[in-house]
Amino acid sequence: MKKGMLETIVERLKLKAAAAAGVNPETVVWRHPEVEEFGDYATNLALVNKGGREMAEKIAAALSGDEDIDTVKVEGPGFVNVRLKERVWPKGLIDVLGRREEYGKGEQFAGRKMMVEYAHPNTHKELHIGHMRTLITGEAVARILEKNGAEVFRANYQGDIGPHVAKAIWGTEKILAERGLSWEEAEKMSLFERAHLLGEGYIKGSSEYETNKQEIDDLNKGLYEKKADKSDIYSRTRQWSLDYYKSFYERFGTKFDRLFFESEVADRGKELVMKNVGRVFTESEGAIIFDGEKFGLHKRVFVTADSNPTYEGKEMALAYLQRETFNFDRCIHVVANEQTGYFAVVIKALEELDKEFVGREYHLPMGMVSLVGKKIASRTGVIMTVDSLIDEVKALGRGLVKAEGMTNQEIEEIVETVTLAAVKYSVLKTNPELNVVFDVKQSVNLEGSSGPYLQYTYARCRSVIFKSGGEIKTEESATAEACKLTEEELRVMRWLQRYPEAVAEAGVRLGPNVIGTYLQELAARFNTFYNQHSILSADNESQKMWRLRLTSGVAGVLKNGLELLGIRTLERM
Repeated sequence: MKKGMLETIVERLKLKAAAAAGVNPETVVWRHPEVEEFGDYATNLALVNKGGREMAEKIAAALSGDEDIDTVKVEGPGFVNVRLKERVWPKGLIDVLGRREEYGKGEQFAGRKMMVEYAHPNTHKELHIGHMRTLITGEAVARILEKNGAEVFRANYQGDIGPHVAKAIWGTEKILAERGLSWEEAEKMSLFERAHLLGEGYIKGSSEYETNKQEIDDLNKGLYEKKADKSDIYSRTRQWSLDYYKSFYERFGTKFDRLFFESEVADRGKELVMKNVGRVFTESEGAIIFDGEKFGLHKRVFVTADSNPTYEGKEMALAYLQRETFNFDRCIHVVANEQTGYFAVVIKALEELDKEFVGREYHLPMGMVSLVGKKIASRTGVIMTVDSLIDEVKALGRGLVKAEGMTNQEIEEIVETVTLAAVKYSVLKTNPELNVVFDVKQSVNLEGSSGPYLQYTYARCRSVIFKSGGEIKTEESATAEACKLTEEELRVMRWLQRYPEAVAEAGVRLGPNVIGTYLQELAARFNTFYNQHSILSADNESQKMWRLRLTSGVAGVLKNGLELLGIRTLERM
C-alpha cells in the first residue's frame, strides 16, 4: 500500500535519527507531544539509549537540514521536538482528499485471521443493555481490525440450553395458563410481544424456582435429554428468541458469519474433558475439575458430579468447533469483565489441552453499563431492555431533526439514524474495559460528546460543500502561502492528518474509544474554525478553495471514522 506524505516524512525522520544515534531504525519512535505548541513530533530516543542530551544534540543536528522541518529543539534531559514547515499540512490535505475512503487503511494485521465473538444473548430472554454494549463494541472492533488489514470472522456464542431455558419455559407456561392462552395463540403475537412474554416467563421461573425446584429441574433434565414432550415448545420458543435477536442485529448493522450454540457443543465438551482426566483435568468429589491453582489461578468444575458439562466444559468443544469453522490466528471474546476469572481458567485449560491454542484465545473484558437515575436487577424484573432504551433516546432525538421539506418517511429514517448514533457513541466513547454510565439526555446533546454532534458536524460540512455549487478540486493548483492559513485552519489540518495513527492505535488496543475521541476533537476543531472564519465568503478565491478542501477533508474523515463505529452519516438533520 502506498504510504501517505506524512508517513513518508516520519519514516525519513526515523532513518536520520537512527543513523545519528547508531541504532536500528525500527526502535525509533516518534510521537506527538502532549502539548501541541511544543512541536508536531517528538522522540525520547536519546533517553531510551542512555545517550542523554549529547546524543539528543547529535540527532537534532542530523534533522535540522531536512527540507520539511521548520525547527528542531532539544528539551530537558534529551527530548527532541520537531516542528514541520507550514507548507507540509496543505500538501497532506491533498493526500487525504486523494485517498478518499482508503485514507486511514493500514496493513499492520495484513494476512492475519481474527475471529471476534460478541453479543452472546442467551435464548429465552430479552436483550438487555449489557448485550447491547458487547454487540456495539464487538462490531466496531471487527470493523477496526478489517481497516487494519485483518480478515475478520464475526461469531456469536449463545446459551440455548440450561436452567435459564427451563425457568423461562416453565414460567411462560404458567403465565399463558393464567391468561387463558395457548402456545398456538402466543405464536400469533408480534416478535417483540413474544420476546417480552419469554422475558416475563424467565423472571417468574427465577423468582419461584425455590418453591418449584424439582419441577423446573426435571424440565431442565428433559430438555437436555431431548425428551419429545417438550421438544416442540423448546424449538418454538428458541426460534422466537433468535428471530427477535436477528431484528436487533439488522437494526444495529451487524451480520454474523456464524451463530454457535451451547446445545451443539455440550456433548463434545464433556467427551473432551473426560478423555483428558489425569492429563489436564482431575476428579474431585465426583466432579471433574481443572486445577487452576497450579498456574496461579483457581479451580473450576468442567463436568459436574451429575455428569453434566458446565459452561467451562462446553468452552473446550466450542474452541475446536470455532477453529474448524474459521482457522483463526486469534479469537477475541468480547465479554463482561465479571467473567475475567472464568476466561483466565478456561483459556489456560484449553492451552493445556492443545498447544495449538496457545496465544490464540483472548478475552476483551467489558465494563458494566448503568443508567442515570435507574437501578437494574434482571432476576427481580427491574431491567432496561434494549428496545425500551432506544424508545427513550428516540423520543429526545426526534427534537433534533428539522422537518422542513421532508416526507414523514424521510423524517423517521433520520430520527432512527440519529437515535442509533446516540446509543452507539455513548457506549463506544468509553474504553471497553471501563464501566459506562449511560445518560439519555447527554446522548443527544448537540453541544457535547455525542453521536448526533458528530453527525451534525458532518451535515454542516456537506451543506457548505453543496452551497459552494461545484466539485472540490483536489489538485494543488495554488500554494497555501497565497491564502495565508489561519491558526484555526492549521489546527484542523494537523489533527485531520492524525487519523491513520488513530486507526492503527485503535486496532492495537482493540479500543473503538480511540476513534471516538479522535472524531470528537476533529469536530470540535472544525466547528471552532467554522464559527470564526467564513468559507464561502473568504477574502479571495485561493483562500475559499483551501477552506472548501479542508471542509471536504473533514467530512470524509468523519464519515470514514463513524463507519468504523457502525454509525451512519446524514446529509442533513
